[in-house]
Amino acid sequence: MSGVRDAANVGALGVHNPSAGAATSVSDSTLFTKILKHALAVAMMISAAPPIKPAWSAGWELVFSDEFDGNKLDRTKWATRYIYNHETMDHFNDENQRYRDNHVVSDGVLSLIAKKMEGPNLFESAMIRSHRTFYYGYYEARVFLPNAKGVWPAFWLEADYDIDGKTWHPPEADIFEFVINGVEDKANSLHSNVVAPFSEKEYTYVDKNFLLKFQNLYGSEDLNLGWHTVGYVWAPDKVSFFWDGKLIYTRNYRWLRNDGQLGPPAHVDLNFAVGGSKWAGRHGIDEAAFPQAFKIDYVRVCQYTNSNKGARQCGPGSLTPDPKQFGYTTTINDMPKPIFESISKVAGRQVSAGVASLGTTDPVSVEIPLKIPEDYASNRTLQAWVVDEATGSTVAVASAKVDPSALRKRPDGASIVDLALPALPRAGSYVLAAKLTSEVSGDKGARSITPSPVACSTGIVQPPKALSCRLVSLKVQGR
Repeated sequence: MSGVRDAANVGALGVHNPSAGAATSVSDSTLFTKILKHALAVAMMISAAPPIKPAWSAGWELVFSDEFDGNKLDRTKWATRYIYNHETMDHFNDENQRYRDNHVVSDGVLSLIAKKMEGPNLFESAMIRSHRTFYYGYYEARVFLPNAKGVWPAFWLEADYDIDGKTWHPPEADIFEFVINGVEDKANSLHSNVVAPFSEKEYTYVDKNFLLKFQNLYGSEDLNLGWHTVGYVWAPDKVSFFWDGKLIYTRNYRWLRNDGQLGPPAHVDLNFAVGGSKWAGRHGIDEAAFPQAFKIDYVRVCQYTNSNKGARQCGPGSLTPDPKQFGYTTTINDMPKPIFESISKVAGRQVSAGVASLGTTDPVSVEIPLKIPEDYASNRTLQAWVVDEATGSTVAVASAKVDPSALRKRPDGASIVDLALPALPRAGSYVLAAKLTSEVSGDKGARSITPSPVACSTGIVQPPKALSCRLVSLKVQGR
């Protein structure tokens, strides 16, 4: 401590030490006493202050998490269907389940519940898909696995929309898939893999309990007897899988589309599938053992940073891999998206708390602010529409071409798109929403109009990543 060091080294400050036997003047003695009192006071202040947390120059930064507190799923963080078929897909291939909102949030735990329904081989189950997207990072979940022949819960990373609103597969990273079919796959094993050509040479580390032939982890006891912490580092050139803090494997891997280009950013999936003739249901399903639950205590995502936001751990977790060993270097952590920002006026009237009050003769003229990423495509169209909240019907529409180089700018850099929609002749509550669309080519050359991913910062609660944004609420007063 600096104060103690100063007191111990007063001789070095040019003051004679009385114990050295040299003559000491009254003024010297008084000065020494003052210095000693000051040093002791400083030392007491330092000892009373709270300990200073060591600063990290690099490490894990928590960018997304859900501890599942409360009593319902946070819909601003999660969807409950796959991204395909306009975000309505409820199963893959010949799985026996159909995803419904069969989830329960209670006591800090999310339970995805699979149950048998009337009819042959039909189950209802549940899944969650993050609205937020990522490039790279450390992904962790604490889970309790189900126990019945035919179960197939999974924790994985799936490619989201690209900048034009298209989806691609591959890439995909299966953090784990836990299958019990009673023969080849039992409760003491789980699968972990990426969608890429398999080669043992791709692995740079393999734990003795991970069998490369099947890409399966085998435990000394069943893996569904208690809670387990699953961790996964996705770096630009490799992935590493952890089970209860222990490194299971590291393998080389790049997040590429089938045309060799970098894939879209990933969202996080946790789903509870049931059956399927090729794997989980290969030897039948023990229907009498259902309902079953796939329980999730939390989900956390951290990304590596060289800034002072970095930490040794990912949030409050104690099993985080060392960022000095598993950190990485990259210039991207998500795909840049246009951001719809708050509207300040509608028909010349001030917006207050996200609400504009209008009369039945007021045209809905608006200035829509957009934060547009650098080098963003110029082939976008902004489409806006007004929805009657009472009926859910669209009552007015308008569109405008969006060429970033031609739009006027606000001082903060936001681009302004001017739109005018007709007056709303009936009193009521309405919402003005908008999206960006583009014309793209499909895999077989067919052209289609697709919505592009955007972010919403409009003062209205909604997912951080979406295909459209609610811009402002409209309260129309009759005469």
